Amino acid sequence: MKKLLLPVAFATMATSVSAMDLGYGVSVGAETELTYTTGTELWTLDVTPSMGIGAYGVSFTGETTIDVLDLNNGDIFTGVDWKAEYVWNGMTTYTKVSSDADFEFGDITLGAKIKF
Repeated sequence: MKKLLLPVAFATMATSVSAMDLGYGVSVGAETELTYTTGTELWTLDVTPSMGIGAYGVSFTGETTIDVLDLNNGDIFTGVDWKAEYVWNGMTTYTKVSSDADFEFGDITLGAKIKF
């Protein structure tokens, strides 16, 4: 019973703050995620602040993930994930790229999604 209650308890603890519209298409938000892995008994608490701008179906966002439980070990900034999206009639085209803490960029991902 204890193992069944743990996922339910953590599901209620994981929260997401919806993006707040600051006007002119600028929005800010944050997401927190608390997890526990039973096999390794590992706890994680991540906070992901984000900022975006969007208009006419086009949006540009940037976000970074901070491990709150590892703050005392230094190097909490691991880089920024950048994303550009265009949404039109249920189809989304996007471009994603991530940078490390020194703003050296990795591979660029281009893609499309269709919802129906």
